Amino acid sequence: MMKAKISFVKRVLSLLLCIILLFAALTANAVSNKDKQDITVNHSDSLSRLFHEKPAYCLYCSGYHSGTWGPFIQFFHNIAYFFCGIVGKYPDKGRMIFTFDSIDAGADEPFYFIHLGDNHLSFIDERDYGDARLVETANARFDYCPYAQRVLDDASLKAEELDAFIVHTGDLIDYISQKNLDLAKDFTDQNDVFACAGNHEYHVYIWDDGEDVPRRERVEEKVQAAFSNNIRFSVREEHGVKFIAIDNSFHTIEQWQLDRFKEEITDGKPIILALHVPVYAPDIFEFQMTKLDYPHPAWLMAVPEDLMAEYNYEPQWIEEQKANDATKEFYDLIVSTANLKAILVGHDHAHFVSQVTPTLKQYMVACEEGQIFVVN
Repeated sequence: MMKAKISFVKRVLSLLLCIILLFAALTANAVSNKDKQDITVNHSDSLSRLFHEKPAYCLYCSGYHSGTWGPFIQFFHNIAYFFCGIVGKYPDKGRMIFTFDSIDAGADEPFYFIHLGDNHLSFIDERDYGDARLVETANARFDYCPYAQRVLDDASLKAEELDAFIVHTGDLIDYISQKNLDLAKDFTDQNDVFACAGNHEYHVYIWDDGEDVPRRERVEEKVQAAFSNNIRFSVREEHGVKFIAIDNSFHTIEQWQLDRFKEEITDGKPIILALHVPVYAPDIFEFQMTKLDYPHPAWLMAVPEDLMAEYNYEPQWIEEQKANDATKEFYDLIVSTANLKAILVGHDHAHFVSQVTPTLKQYMVACEEGQIFVVN
């Protein structure tokens, strides 16, 4: 009799737990329509969202849990998030993590901007269903950065709150699809965005279509239409500080970009440089070479060729990272231009602050992070 009562109590408690979890999922605010994947074979299912490798950050309540009960709360919130996926409703907050820093550039008055990068929007819709390779790409890539749209929504709200513009250092989209380009255009139309191109801005089927100038030229006009500034080279000025965005997405720059950069640095105004690929520095080279558990290159621009001998990777990618003459001269200007105050980069999907010179810092942003800067 006692065993029967215990068994009954266990069943009741289990049922109550399920009811509580389902109630939490059902009452979670629905995400926006833009956050829903249009192609059914390409949706991120609940299990992949729950067990996908992610930072120690609670998906359910958009916060951290510490202390004695922290791991238990995190565990039950993960289960609640799993049930959110079953019913198709998620909490209205995204996974956006904001850091804060300041740049002393000599601005006329202090102002804010937000640094984003590598969101990798990965959506397609019926306009591209006829391209079997693109459907296959979408199916394989959506779980890579499944929270991209919600992160952009969070960043938009924060920019409005701070009256800040957004500097985006590339890979806003993961590959070229009509849906991705529409979402990118919505984001740049609805926010004050200053961007440079990333290598994924020019990808159609991801790695099997290579990274070269002819491929970029075939798609450049279509991609550029989704952005409000020229993503190959642009300049804007804010309170006496000049922002320069340059496309170095193939790990090099071209002579015309170098020539324009030379022109822009001659007036002595303070400069904040936006690039996709980080520039070489000993600390970020060491970080890149040791952060992963397999042999790989440091995905940087202007790495000395004697250090590239440490790479154990596909020859194609190593060869493409070798600096041309324009890139070498560009790097020399970076480390010697006194009015260059900061470099903003992405590409490597990690948070890292690199000391390029004793007076010049390089800020690398992670996929689901926003760096808030106040410029003084």
